[in-house]
Amino acid sequence: MSDNMSYNDIFDKEIIQKSKGIIFSFPPLDDKHRYQPYSHDITDDAVEKLGELMRHNLLFYSYGEDEVEKAYESDKFSSLEQAAKYAYNNRLPHRDPKQDGLPSEVLLDLLIQIYNPNAYKLAVRTIFRQDDNNEIKGYDLTYFTKDSTGISLWLGQAKLGEKKYCKDGINKDLIEKYTKNYLAKQLYFVCDKRMAVTDDAESILEVIDKLNARTIDADDDTRSQALINLLNELRITIKIPCLLAYDENNVYNDASRIYERIQTEVEGMKNHFNGKSYSFSGFSPQIVFYVFPIGSVTRLRDKEKGFYAGLC
Repeated sequence: MSDNMSYNDIFDKEIIQKSKGIIFSFPPLDDKHRYQPYSHDITDDAVEKLGELMRHNLLFYSYGEDEVEKAYESDKFSSLEQAAKYAYNNRLPHRDPKQDGLPSEVLLDLLIQIYNPNAYKLAVRTIFRQDDNNEIKGYDLTYFTKDSTGISLWLGQAKLGEKKYCKDGINKDLIEKYTKNYLAKQLYFVCDKRMAVTDDAESILEVIDKLNARTIDADDDTRSQALINLLNELRITIKIPCLLAYDENNVYNDASRIYERIQTEVEGMKNHFNGKSYSFSGFSPQIVFYVFPIGSVTRLRDKEKGFYAGLC
């Protein structure tokens, strides 16, 4: 692991190239919201391979870009398996695997980084602590992207489990976690705790952090509206990626019908979420539902062969 490489080069080598044949992305459906479908492979060990890829992503999920580069160059870890175990035991809160939201967060992080190469994190949430000494709460993922369409702020939520649990949980999050006051509290916090980011991101975060300082004596409504006004002035679009990774083994029963069955899953999600009404105070986000049927969530979470293998 001693090559002197950039973060993007390391991630491409260790994750993106290995993801080919494990994760498949299908054309999105644009309707009231955007629906982006995914699937894994149909081999007998496809779920375990997905779990391994997610586990290897723990290094990139738990460490800042500069940290990854330094660890890689100095041979801090002999393998991604060792790096994953170290990250799990030193950077992450230990919870009962059955209740742990880590796999869903790591999978969303993995998808964003693979399919949005210009994405960069505001902060590594596993490092920083809030006033209750817990890791950063709120959004499961906080990224900036910059491409030909402009700059976007990604504030994601992720669920992994039964289909109803995922749909109900994402719906609840969209109602409760995307008010301007909630957004301001989270964004002001992470902008103060940011780690190594690109120059483009650094300049944006510095402006937001200064606004945080200047409005510290104001009430919550004034502070949150000031942030919304700033985002509008900077022409920053807010995107909400919502991962629904749920048990649906029937999708993989017939290799010749995977595309058809993925489309059926997307239609079901479209009918469900298009029937909901979401109100956002002061901003109009783009909601992107990441629809990812899993052959077996139980196998994906397994401590012997799945995501948690070798971690605990």
